[in-house]
Amino acid sequence: MDILLRAESALTECESAYAVLNMWINDIPGGEEHHEEACRVGAVMTLLNGSIRQLTDAREYFELHKADRGCENEK
Repeated sequence: MDILLRAESALTECESAYAVLNMWINDIPGGEEHHEEACRVGAVMTLLNGSIRQLTDAREYFELHKADRGCENEK
């Protein structure tokens, strides 16, 4: 259960960071002079999105296989 709690915590942190980056990228003015900044923020968002996807998959796997593990892992 500790692993699931850690994954859930990491997922929450990643989603919060993604939300901040989303606000940032939406506030970047248009124009060539801001293109590089937008690309950098977008690149970090892409990397973070991969982490969010992996953590979501881990949570879904844990929930799907919870019955297989029995009570010993509920500590």
